[in-house]
Amino acid sequence: MTRTLLAATAALMLPTALFAAPASKAKPAAKPVALVCPVTGEKIASTKDAVGSSVYKGKTYYFCCSSCKPAFDKDPQKYVKTASVVKPVH
Repeated sequence: MTRTLLAATAALMLPTALFAAPASKAKPAAKPVALVCPVTGEKIASTKDAVGSSVYKGKTYYFCCSSCKPAFDKDPQKYVKTASVVKPVH
């Protein structure tokens, strides 16, 4: 009787075990990508190293020096055509 009960329980649980959700896989860490100043094209190691930032059309641009931000803010369209916009490294 006990063996029959165990066999019946196992038979009922088998389909659940077969269709159980797979273990979640951790996403690989994003590789740090250097930011690029849209005015000079100079690489910036991280947002902490940037001298300033501006948001234009929902995207954030970072600058290598204090003179780049005012130039960008005056005419951002001039610089966004060639700017490389990447997700910032924090």
